[in-house]
Amino acid sequence: MEKNDKRCVVYAVDDQPSMLRMLAELLDSVGIRVVAFTSAEEFFEAYVPGPCECLVSDMRMPGMGGLEFQRELKARGHVLPVIFISGFAEVGSAVEAMRQGAFDYLEKPFSHNVFLEKVQRALDKSRAIYEEARKLKTNEARLSLLTPTETRILKLLTTGKSSKEIADVMGISPRTVDNHRGRVMEKLHVHSAVELVLLVTQARSP
Repeated sequence: MEKNDKRCVVYAVDDQPSMLRMLAELLDSVGIRVVAFTSAEEFFEAYVPGPCECLVSDMRMPGMGGLEFQRELKARGHVLPVIFISGFAEVGSAVEAMRQGAFDYLEKPFSHNVFLEKVQRALDKSRAIYEEARKLKTNEARLSLLTPTETRILKLLTTGKSSKEIADVMGISPRTVDNHRGRVMEKLHVHSAVELVLLVTQARSP
């Protein structure tokens, strides 16, 4: 990931303005845009998902704390990587957040270089998540173009059945099956049975 990728943004959430300023200065030094909030509630009011993003949040804040923040992110279907910053007393909570799917955590005081490295990795992860979601949406759109007969043949193909076996199941000729199969592969933009199975598997994955 290039450091000056203008699509990338880090959301920083901390109730201490001095910490937000420090994080902003660090990220600005490598060309990463920062959007700062003083509470989780503020974040939710403004957040719009993007293709390259991560969240850096203090673990202990007035109102919604770190673990509750994480639960609410999941409940709303937000998948951006989360890095929690914790004091010594919050390390146990930070470890629990990791178990629940947080990307990483940092204990205060932390190395600026380590922080920037973790953020870069989180942004790379975000881009991968976005790309997978984009591919899934494209595959689902292609699958929706299939006729009911083509969809049934596709399902049988992905179980490893031959054209003759599919013909026997559906009461049609193997040549007709092959014709349908050709149209299926054309609509789905694939060139082999392996690609076909992979596409269907990815489309069925959450």
